[in-house]
Order: sequence, then structure tokens, then C-alpha cells
Amino acid sequence: MAATTRDDPRARRALLQGSAALLLMPSLAAARRADGFDPRAAWAEFAELLRMRYAYFERDGVDGEGILRHFEAVALTATSRERFVAVLKRAARNFADPHFNVGPWTPGDPQLVPTGSDLHVGLVGDQVLVAAVRAGSDAARQGIAPGSAVVDVNGVPVRVAAERILGRPLASLSRLQIDHGLNLALAGSGTAPRRLTSQSGGVERPLSLRPTTELARRVAASAPVNVRRDGDLAVVRFDNSLGRLETIRAFRAALPSLLDASTFVIDLRNTPSGGNTTVARGIMGHFVRSEMPYQLHVVPEEARRHGAPRKFMEYVLPAAPYYPGRVFAVGGRWTGSMGEGMMIGFDALGATTVGSPLGHLLGAMENIVLEASGARIEIGTEQLLHVRGTPREAFRPAWFIDPAEASADADACLDAIQARR
Repeated sequence: MAATTRDDPRARRALLQGSAALLLMPSLAAARRADGFDPRAAWAEFAELLRMRYAYFERDGVDGEGILRHFEAVALTATSRERFVAVLKRAARNFADPHFNVGPWTPGDPQLVPTGSDLHVGLVGDQVLVAAVRAGSDAARQGIAPGSAVVDVNGVPVRVAAERILGRPLASLSRLQIDHGLNLALAGSGTAPRRLTSQSGGVERPLSLRPTTELARRVAASAPVNVRRDGDLAVVRFDNSLGRLETIRAFRAALPSLLDASTFVIDLRNTPSGGNTTVARGIMGHFVRSEMPYQLHVVPEEARRHGAPRKFMEYVLPAAPYYPGRVFAVGGRWTGSMGEGMMIGFDALGATTVGSPLGHLLGAMENIVLEASGARIEIGTEQLLHVRGTPREAFRPAWFIDPAEASADADACLDAIQARR
């Protein structure tokens, strides 16, 4: 493996550069190129990485060995690195983990979810139903509502579009894998608008949605923290800024004017890209008087290689000024990775958590470049758990409100906090 980086936004951006194509050749004899590319060696390197280092290789709804068996034969027919990487991308999507991505990225690849998505859907019976709509998105502006169905995307039935992305018939997949494929399909690709047909009350409605790249750029240009005061209620919203070190300084600068509020809301509902633990600890430190544990790490690789399990606790240390009042942390489908870490962290620190299922970006991420293929693998190599031992992806907010996203007319999460504090 040529290079490894850990939780580095620059490495994450690098994953999105480059090109690939999917053209599969039938002859294994033709699989070795004149430039020396060896798909067998490249596949062995990829499979070894997953078996040894991927912390979520096997879990409910995901058969890691079965995925490798299915895609190995296809990968071995690849006559170029570009074609080989395209096969790895499909294999990765079958793990139903938004943290597991393969680059280099091409304009035809699905948007990263949840960063590049504005709808969260699931298969219910034979329908693809909307579970949540991202606040501030074009989908929300055009009135797509939770409970409505999505029939097709860009003229293709949604389930067919998901099969193309996953490279396998949905009938052979788990519900977890199917739902991941459906969400990738609806996120679209590149910078082109998406054409959807939604259905509600038996009435179909064609829609043209702006590409989610526009929303991502708008959010990226936001201030690191957005502060709102409503009497003795203080609300601080983080708009995908948990990977920006300036967020620590901005939060610390805003805090003195909020210390007299009786109730403090940490709004993490728009943190789909996650961030890093430095920013998380820099924020949570203002809510503890003494050092406290906030998340548990497990590193499966050491047990797999050496039979010596590794587990350790991460702590938050106090930072001035200290906020003494009641604290709520709010999360939803677009709370990803470090945002999820802050949700379980605030729960461990004694805050009240509010919201829906979170983004389920699995584990502590590393970026790894494979030597034989040049593939850039973004993968979770450490399992992350609540201090009580519950996997982060299984965490359920104490006040469960689904969907958690605010609409133009109401915000069920903040309304619940106002009514019950």
C-alpha cells in the first residue's frame, strides 16, 4: 500500500479526483496489460485490506466474503487499472457503508451520501418511500414530503437504478444493501439536474431537482457556527464544519454571550461529511468540569492478525469557559461520522439527545492508496462505540423524533425541547 492518511480532509478531497470506466472483457488471458498491470495481484491486495483492516467487513446484512466472491471473477477480467477500480467501486457499495468509498472519482459516479444527498428513502413493501428530506434542499423547496413514494429517477425505475449502481439484482441483497443502493441512485451524479417522479395519494408528479453539488457548495461557504438566541434558549448549528479547525475558535468566541441561557442546543443535523475528533473535543470540552470519556475505540485488525484485541477509551477534557446549564444535542439522517460521535459523546456527558436515526457512517476513517491498482480506499479501520459499549451506528437518541429535519413550517425537534425543558 503506497500511502495511508487518517481523518484528513485533504485526503478526502483527493479521493474525488481522477477518472475510471467500466468496460469488462471476457478473457482472463487478456487481463494482464503490456504495462504490467496484474489484476490478480491487485485483487489480492484489495481483499487482504478488507479482511484484515476493514472494521465492518462482516455485520448484520453484509456478508463480506460473499461480496468478495461475487466481484472477484469480474475484477480478474479487467484489462486496465481504470476498469479494475470501477469494479472495486461496485464491490464497495455492496457493503452499505457511506464511509467506504473507492476513488479516483469520475463524473458518472453516484454522489457521496449523505454529503451529496437530499432525500433519505427505504424500500417498504414494493414502494420506495421517503423517510426524510434534507432541510434547505431543492427537494424540500419543491414539496417532497416524508411518506411520499419515488417512482423513477432520470427515466429509470428507482430499483433498476439501484441494481445498476450495486451491480447485482436486488433480490440477492439484504434490506440494508438495497436501501443503500436506492439512496445512492436518488443522490444523482455529476452536476446535472435530476428528474424524479414522486407519488403521493395516488397522484404522480414529475420533478426536476437541482444537483446536490449546489447545496454542498452553499453549505461549505457557511460560517463555521451559526448562533440563534430565543430568550433563554441558545441554539448553535454546525453547517458541515466539524472538519474545520476554525470551528473551535468560532464556537469559543460565541460562547460568552450564551452562558446566561438556561438551555443550550447543539444542532448537528447538517454535518453529513463528519469531521475530526479535535474539533469535537474542542466543543464538548466546554460542557464538562472534569475529564470524561466520550467514545470507545476497537481495532479489529490486531485481533485478526495477532490474536491480541485492542480497545481504548477517548476522553474530553475541560475547556474554558464552562457552560453550566441544560444541554441538548440534536441529530438526524444528515448527521454523519464525527457528528454521530458528538451525539454519542454528548449522551455520555449527560446531555439529552434528540432526533432520528443518524447517518451511519461506520468507524474511524483512513485513506489508503493501493499500490497494484492505484485505487484510493476510504474505509473505517476502527469500530466506534458509545462508552457503554453500544455500536455508534446502533445509537438511538433519547427523545426519538423521526424525521428530525425541520421543514419550512415547523421544527419538531426544537419544538419538543421548548415544550419540555
